[in-house]
Amino acid sequence: MIDDDFPVMTSTGAGRTSRSRFALALALLLVGASVLLAGSAAGAVSVAFAGEVPVTVHAARVSASGVSASPAASGRGGLLPALATRVEQATVEDACVTSTADLPVVGAVTAVVRIERASATGLTVEAGKATARSVKLSGARFSTPQVSLDRPTGLFTVGAQKVSGSTVTTQPHAFTAGTITSRGVSIDVRRGAGGCEPGAVR
Repeated sequence: MIDDDFPVMTSTGAGRTSRSRFALALALLLVGASVLLAGSAAGAVSVAFAGEVPVTVHAARVSASGVSASPAASGRGGLLPALATRVEQATVEDACVTSTADLPVVGAVTAVVRIERASATGLTVEAGKATARSVKLSGARFSTPQVSLDRPTGLFTVGAQKVSGSTVTTQPHAFTAGTITSRGVSIDVRRGAGGCEPGAVR
């Protein structure tokens, strides 16, 4: 089992993958679950995804199993770099989702969704940014397809049998989900920008 109790950062050399890059990829795997569970709970946030309005997800605790991911292009026209993450089963606790849209006449409007607990199966999420205070995983794997004996493609695949983390934050581009069950959901729509901060998760 790998236990990273420090902020995730990335650094890589030519032709090699560093431990920090590997940790970053695994953190993105983890937060994929929180994006799908929390984002799917509110129609307003789901619409924000479809309209490509920025969405931020905070979660106190996330756990997932059967996780794998690889690089992808996301967003309208496929112009945003992302990590496409697939999760067989996931659970999120104390999540907070926020999305701010700039509307005509009204101006900035922010939707805030809070969820006590959610579980899901068959998740896929595309995210380009993620942080976590701590990440634990078991059964980790990493592979890079080779186009020749001395040159990899660089399009890696990373995964783990089980992943868990705390104080997770991510900004997803898009998602799809199979089944989702949520408990303790509240939705607040207010004028102005703002919403969830990392310390605001219940």
